[in-house]
Amino acid sequence: QNQSKAVAMTLTTMRAGLQRAYLDGLEFIRNKISDTETEVTKTRLSFYSCNETDEDSFLQYLKECNDHFLMANNELRRKNIKLEVIDSEMRIVTLLNHLREAAEFDKGEIAFITGFWENIKHTVESFHSLVDKFQTNVLNRLNQNCTSYNNADISLEVSNRYTEEISGYIAELERELTNMRLLMKTYDSGIHQDLFSQNSKFAEKVLVSCDLKAFPILRLAPDLAEKMENVCAIARKWLDRDEQYMYEVNNYIKETRNIAKKREEDLKNQKEKQKKIEKAVKTASILLHNNKEKLQKIESELNSLEGQLNGFKQEKKCKHTEKAQKSSMADFLSITMTQTRKNYNLQMKRQRLVKQVRELEEFLIGLERELSNVEDELMVKSQERILINEKVETSVKTYDTLKTDFEKYSDNLEKLEQEVNILSGQLLQLEIIQTYKTSPENVEQIFDRPQTVKLAPSLKEKIKRKRKGLPVTES
Repeated sequence: QNQSKAVAMTLTTMRAGLQRAYLDGLEFIRNKISDTETEVTKTRLSFYSCNETDEDSFLQYLKECNDHFLMANNELRRKNIKLEVIDSEMRIVTLLNHLREAAEFDKGEIAFITGFWENIKHTVESFHSLVDKFQTNVLNRLNQNCTSYNNADISLEVSNRYTEEISGYIAELERELTNMRLLMKTYDSGIHQDLFSQNSKFAEKVLVSCDLKAFPILRLAPDLAEKMENVCAIARKWLDRDEQYMYEVNNYIKETRNIAKKREEDLKNQKEKQKKIEKAVKTASILLHNNKEKLQKIESELNSLEGQLNGFKQEKKCKHTEKAQKSSMADFLSITMTQTRKNYNLQMKRQRLVKQVRELEEFLIGLERELSNVEDELMVKSQERILINEKVETSVKTYDTLKTDFEKYSDNLEKLEQEVNILSGQLLQLEIIQTYKTSPENVEQIFDRPQTVKLAPSLKEKIKRKRKGLPVTES
């Protein structure tokens, strides 16, 4: 018993350790997100030439850029040079070239806009690098490790709900990152302004302070920063949801295990009851069969008795007819003998007839007794038939009722068995998900480990043996 407790405690410790490793993996990804957010802050502060995050300072810088662009346009307008919307690096370069050609001397616009050009170019390059790093350090890890790992053949509500939610996060991330890449790609020749984020409070302030129709390039850096921050926020939601998913899986395992255990006990009890009902059905079937056989036997006996009765009646009728004929003949001979001389032959003939009549009378008396016996037996058998018939009807009703109950019970038992199988499948799938998401091999992929670090052969063998449920020998 102590050994069993020790094994149970060891398994609990191992499970807790694996859970800890999984949580450490999530924390590692969170740190990568934090690193990205730090880089976003650095890039933003570098762009605005600020030491700390201050929206007023950011707006002041953009307004200053806007003013210099306005003054540059005024200079070009005085020289009758066509003005263009500043929405790309090409347009900035074109503007600078026109200024250099048109301006007699630099009033500060050329130097400032040149500085802005270098600043925005460096900022775009920084965000391009950030997107690539985010893809490698965060998104790839999320796609590889923060998934449901559910088998599509088995429907799990907890996994379906999780998959549905992270599908939304994945779609948002793909949309934001794609928009960022397109904005940075089109920076050279003309940014796609329709890709700018909607409902941005900071953008609304910029819109008030700057002429974004004329200088949409001023919106680029703030929008890239906001998008990158939003991407990080979505990634955090994904991580939080994955952690919540693991807790849900753990809870579902406990709940499903308890439900499955109860259902298995119910199934066992129901099968025992089914056996009893099946036995009762068989007993009722045998009883019905026996009663039907008895009824069939009585029916056969009744038919035989009725045949005998009809035979006796027919014989009685024939004998009565024969008796009547012979009595009539004897009477005729008696009359004849009184009217003529005594005739020995006639006298002998009459005596034989009288004797035959007496014999017929005696035979008829015996026949009447046999007929009465057959009628009595027929009456008894008829009563027996009524009783057996009632028993057969009762047996039929009992059998039909038990059979119907058995069929219903069997259907319910089949449904319960299916439910147990489904629960067992779900429990197994949940345990597979838990094991896979917290497995050392899977968690190890999250961290930045040297590729040369490998598991020792002995440790590999232990893991394989544990998976197969084989005993592990300590060296």
